[in-house]
Amino acid sequence: MLYALTLYVLLIVGLLASVGFLVLHRPRRFFRAVEINASWWVIIVGLWYARSLALLGIRGVRPEHAWWDVALSLGLLAAIDGLLVVRFFSYVGYLRDHPKDPPTAA
Repeated sequence: MLYALTLYVLLIVGLLASVGFLVLHRPRRFFRAVEINASWWVIIVGLWYARSLALLGIRGVRPEHAWWDVALSLGLLAAIDGLLVVRFFSYVGYLRDHPKDPPTAA
């Protein structure tokens, strides 16, 4: 039960960070090298997390996993979540430091 709850939490946190970044970033030209570098990995991981969350809801969790399998899956999910959360908050910091409309001189 704790394993399933931890999986749900990690997948939801990663999915929210991915969607939050894409909502803030609003990529316009998907096939430019800058956009591929900035957005595509977030899109791919977000789709992977959404699929995993749907499959977890449909199939559930099999409790007969070995301890190292559980540790590896939770560790990898936590590491990827960390990357997504850092990406989201670094972009929020970038938006704060670089406003879209510069102040006008009076």
